[in-house]
Amino acid sequence: MRLSKQSHIGFIGAGKVGTSLAIALDQANYNVTGAYSKSISSANNVSAAISNCQTYQDIQALASNCEVLFITTPDDSIESTANSFEPNPHNSLVHCSGAKTINVFNSAISKNIPVGSFHPMQAFSSIENGVKSIPGTTFGIEGTGEVQSYLHEVAKELGGVPVFIQSEYKALYHLSGVILGNLLASLAAISANLWSQMNIDSDTALQALTPMISQVAINLNTSGIPKGIAGPYVRGDIGTVKSHLNALLQYSPNLLPLYCELALAGLPYAQMNGLSNEHYINIKKLLESYKECPEITN
Repeated sequence: MRLSKQSHIGFIGAGKVGTSLAIALDQANYNVTGAYSKSISSANNVSAAISNCQTYQDIQALASNCEVLFITTPDDSIESTANSFEPNPHNSLVHCSGAKTINVFNSAISKNIPVGSFHPMQAFSSIENGVKSIPGTTFGIEGTGEVQSYLHEVAKELGGVPVFIQSEYKALYHLSGVILGNLLASLAAISANLWSQMNIDSDTALQALTPMISQVAINLNTSGIPKGIAGPYVRGDIGTVKSHLNALLQYSPNLLPLYCELALAGLPYAQMNGLSNEHYINIKKLLESYKECPEITN
């Protein structure tokens, strides 16, 4: 068996990631011909967006008519989904989880079915934005046999960056993405909520704050680490840091531990970017004192 752009691709699971990826593959001239989902309407959305793609109501039928099966269900359902049908000798199974390894396909591996994982390091908030975000995205790849080289080529054809991840590091790899993706979005929500203390609505807050996320990404891409890191910690503005701590004590004391932990974790990078040792020690002591026993001091 030789996998190529002409190989028939089927998707099992039609959420934001699966649908975005299916459409992106179709736009890159891959042969996406089938979709299955517990929600027929979701599978129909994939079929409606892609010519020559049909909705299947049975996974076994999909497997019989497609060579590459992308299982894009929630992570905890991948293994049970893969075990719910009998793969054909011509099938290759691929999941798109960042945390799960190819070991979820152990049953298929024991039958000499080629398997792989193909994880886009990207935040999918909607299908429309998901498709647009794929070019430039890094794809974490595992695979057996020719699946690994096939997925490597798929990533490049999508305009992405392929990276091979060893199974033992998958959780660490995914953690890095969750910190910078999901938790970054949570930090944005937390930051915007602080504006409510000033009687300013969250939409206005987000309009003010989200351009900073884009600029931080530009700074990091152009200057790297640590040069792309800026702010009061790099400058050694201990008075400003103290004002932050006191403001949190007054308005949102529940956020004080979070702020202190984030600042302490980032402090070594500020030192790498020019923060003097004296300022490093003083700011570290200040953050630790507020974290352990916060008191407003003038």
